[in-house]
Amino acid sequence: MAEPLFTRDAIQIVSDWQRGGNHHQKILRGQRLKELSGGLPKRFREFDAICFRQEAHEKDRTWQLLACRRLPEEIAAWTTDLDVARNFKGGVPPPGFNGVIFSVKPPPDAVIINLNALFADPEFRAAVEVHRSKVIGFADGTGRWGISQMEVVLEFDRVEPARVVSYGGFSADRKTLAALNFGREPTSADLTAFDALMTEAGIEPGQWWLSTKGTRAVLQRIEPHIQRLKEQKKASQTSSKFSLT
Repeated sequence: MAEPLFTRDAIQIVSDWQRGGNHHQKILRGQRLKELSGGLPKRFREFDAICFRQEAHEKDRTWQLLACRRLPEEIAAWTTDLDVARNFKGGVPPPGFNGVIFSVKPPPDAVIINLNALFADPEFRAAVEVHRSKVIGFADGTGRWGISQMEVVLEFDRVEPARVVSYGGFSADRKTLAALNFGREPTSADLTAFDALMTEAGIEPGQWWLSTKGTRAVLQRIEPHIQRLKEQKKASQTSSKFSLT
């Protein structure tokens, strides 16, 4: 008799991936998921539409994306639903972080596994029911998330500014977003103008996401200033180095 397509180990690998974990765990679980998907029918490794991913960036990472034109990437969870991306981990990241949503239409070789297709498969769902009591941490993985994240797992070596479709934050931290908008430390007049832009865009106090159009406008305004800001940052670092010697 042929071995079932979805064994207890297969359900464990999927559930472990959905549990998340620290950076090291995610790398290992991503590799195990990739190995599993390689033995599954091709239909589980296909997706031909837009995917979204939310990240929380500290200022240095925001700068790295803009100045270096890329960020290193690896196997990661993306979603087919923009609202899921916006509400990931409670929505906009906490103050001190910039929320960023990327979008991409993945090439075929970037798709590790389409969990939407997997959970839509009757054989997989039946295997989940058979093995759930034997899967370690099931309640925190597949038992908790299931299909709710509308997930497609992709592998890229980098993400780029062109893939950014939305910036987000809290209105209380509007100074940071205004600085991104104007490409400099905002003046009082800049903040007033930025508040007007927020009002025009229908952004309410509290957490918010810029529209794709607004985000593109922000990136276009920043672009002419990137080289100057890079030179200023380099000069500042050089000055600090010499002051310590």
